[in-house]
Amino acid sequence: MKRNNKLRNFFVIILIAGGVAGCSWFGGSSEPTNDSYEAGKKALNEGNYEIAKSHFREITPSSPFYSQAVWMIQKVPFKKGVAAFEQKKYQLAVVALSKVPLHSPDYAEAQRYINLANYTMLQEQFQQSTDKDRFILIQELVNISNELGDSKILLESVELIKTGLEKFTSTKQTMDLINLLGSVVALNKEPEVQQKALNYLLTDFEKFYDQTEVRPQVLQLIGTLKMELL
Repeated sequence: MKRNNKLRNFFVIILIAGGVAGCSWFGGSSEPTNDSYEAGKKALNEGNYEIAKSHFREITPSSPFYSQAVWMIQKVPFKKGVAAFEQKKYQLAVVALSKVPLHSPDYAEAQRYINLANYTMLQEQFQQSTDKDRFILIQELVNISNELGDSKILLESVELIKTGLEKFTSTKQTMDLINLLGSVVALNKEPEVQQKALNYLLTDFEKFYDQTEVRPQVLQLIGTLKMELL
């Protein structure tokens, strides 16, 4: 009887010791950690990008944290670029985001931020530009807006084209801008954008109709828009 009591007491002590120590026998062990990896994450979250990279590079290929460290290093340009964008440092944002590798899961979003940054910088240039430069800038802004596909920016594009058509009077410039308007409504099916474009063409229809070289393009575009909006 005494022997049984001793055995029972022995197992109780073992169980208590295991519980206090978080013994892994019963699945209570904590996740493995790596000081360099944790320091790198902290630096990355604090915006200390070069320090973060140096910590991640301390991790050797034999470490179970190595693949995660490589992945975190690849995230640095994206994090850095987004932070610069939010601080309205658009040129720095473009430089950083351009370094996001093609295979990164952040690549598509990085390209979107690059387009937004370029669009914003071109808008600033547009406000300070001469008429000659403005014609080129309108084309560049509209091309970026087509890539972004954002309805608010597309509406701005229609307004920019309208400004250009009112400002530039040569037949070639008018045809180029009408083609540009056609690209906006062809690539993007937002009803609000299409309606805005149609309203403008109908409002200034007489002016376009009097230009024999421009007339076929305008009539075709009006017909297309009316069909799309049915």
